[in-house]
Amino acid sequence: MNKKFSVYSSLQLVPLVALMVILGLPGNHLNGQVGSDFELRVTGASVDYAAANPAAFGFSADVTVQQISGATFAPCAGYSIDLGNDPTLMLATDLTTTMPEPMGEESDFDQVNFYPEGVTQGVVLSFVGGWTVTFEVETPMCTVDYQLLDGPLTGATTATVTSLSFINTLGEPPVENVLVLDGASFVPTTVDGTVTLIPHDGPMLIRGDASGDGSLDLVDGIQVLDYLFNATPSDCLDALDANDTGTINITDAVTVLCTIFCAGTPSPAPPYPACGFDPTGDALDCVVFPGCP
Repeated sequence: MNKKFSVYSSLQLVPLVALMVILGLPGNHLNGQVGSDFELRVTGASVDYAAANPAAFGFSADVTVQQISGATFAPCAGYSIDLGNDPTLMLATDLTTTMPEPMGEESDFDQVNFYPEGVTQGVVLSFVGGWTVTFEVETPMCTVDYQLLDGPLTGATTATVTSLSFINTLGEPPVENVLVLDGASFVPTTVDGTVTLIPHDGPMLIRGDASGDGSLDLVDGIQVLDYLFNATPSDCLDALDANDTGTINITDAVTVLCTIFCAGTPSPAPPYPACGFDPTGDALDCVVFPGCP
């Protein structure tokens, strides 16, 4: 849950360093804290998208934290995150807090701000020190949703590689990537995420779904046979090529029918059973596939 704090008298109870972290002010950074370190990590992604309409596609990335060394596990009372992205390629559109909350507790302060270049979050778990968390294992902090943007990605024919990076520059004053540990701010080790954006020409489809209605049934097997023996046209030949060999023959009809009626037989090649792009290049094409967005 994202919860904004309304300023009122109990603001006086906020530990000074925690408030400094939230506001992006400099604190007492314990870079030299003996015998312990924390790792702040964001996942990468491999994202398929339609080159004609990148803005219709997006992805999510998870931010996690773990104490990776130290004799004891330090209790964390709050944190701030400053996660940047290339503003010509994508836009952060939503952030969902995923930090575990013991016994149904909720953070007293959870502020998220979005910028073209990324997103920041500041969290104080409890103004009066009512509860803290430790990071013995890799622990989820938040999930960020991104939308791709039209521009350099539009009409691209090769993959674009970019990063999600912890940058310490967003906001005024800038928000820093820090944890509040034992009443002071601590700068963790950060691990950025690599995002690979892969363009595709045709629409998304489901392999074997010859009728293009979004599911496999008897009609699909019959339509493959109609194409082969009655010259019935199709707007998506890639969907008829159930085994993705680059040609359409009676084996494709058998693959579809056995997927429905024969237990334990191989399913159609990807993309199946969900919508996706054809991963292989061949002479077949797909002009329209109404069963996928």
